[in-house]
Amino acid sequence: MGTQEDPSKRREFQKRTESDIDSFLARTEFSKTSPQQQPAKPAVEQMPAKSEQARPAAVEPGPAKATPEQEQEDQIKAARASRAEREAYQDVAVLRKKAHAFGHKAAKFFHKYKANEAKAQRCSEKAVAFREKGGVHKERANDFKERAKQYEAELSGAATGKTELSPESLRTKVAQMERKAAKEEEIVRKNESKAAAQSAKAAKFRTKAAKFLEQNKLFESESRLYAKRADNLEKAGT
Repeated sequence: MGTQEDPSKRREFQKRTESDIDSFLARTEFSKTSPQQQPAKPAVEQMPAKSEQARPAAVEPGPAKATPEQEQEDQIKAARASRAEREAYQDVAVLRKKAHAFGHKAAKFFHKYKANEAKAQRCSEKAVAFREKGGVHKERANDFKERAKQYEAELSGAATGKTELSPESLRTKVAQMERKAAKEEEIVRKNESKAAAQSAKAAKFRTKAAKFLEQNKLFESESRLYAKRADNLEKAGT
């Protein structure tokens, strides 16, 4: 004999609507066929996940702020570098100044060398001129000597009557020729003396010129040395 339904339940069931009937049937069938359904997690437990999604991205850590000691050390390093740069520039300026001074002195010595060389050349030219002039007078002296010999030869022939001139006139001409020859020879000696003096001056000026040229080379070498040091210092600075 089947079980009879409770009349109170039947009355309660009759009072429900069609939607309630459907929900009631579904609830009863589910409770009979499936295990007890676990209650849903409260919404409060899911909130942290939403908050984690909404959390903004973490800010990347920036460079650490320098401490006062580090700032002071950086300032000291910068000051030292600036001072070293200024000192290097000053050293370069000093080297350039010395190179210019030595170059200026070298130019002065070169000018003196050229001046003495020119003086020596002029003295040599004067000596050559005096020797040439002496050569002319020497030729004249030789000419007078030859004429004096001719008159002496005529004088030797005057005793035999082979000449028209008297012996006294021949002796006078011989004496005149010898005097003229002596005068020309004196001029020759003067010119040779002047030529020798000019040659001595030329040698003296050439000696001075050689000395000035040597000093010029020394100062030019010093100037190039200082200029090279300045160039190397500038390259090292850059």
